[in-house]
Amino acid sequence: MEEFEGVLVKTALLQEKPIMLSLMRLKNDEDALDCVIRDRFLSAYIFRLPVDKYTIHVTGRRNKRNQLLVKHMTILNVDDYIKVIGTPEG
Repeated sequence: MEEFEGVLVKTALLQEKPIMLSLMRLKNDEDALDCVIRDRFLSAYIFRLPVDKYTIHVTGRRNKRNQLLVKHMTILNVDDYIKVIGTPEG
């Protein structure tokens, strides 16, 4: 499993049916990474987050297009908004 940590800078819906696929781009000081989310709950969750505000730690594996297929996601800078909508891990 590969890990990456960065600020959420972009979200996009790739497809909704039959499997919901969404894309999020994370960027840190050195690199940017496109992440693909196949989980419907996590996909819906990231669309509630404003961009350029939250630092997210993701784990997963890379696909042929060098995108990270997200298995786990954690928000590192929890604030009052995250406390209201909850965290993706529970």
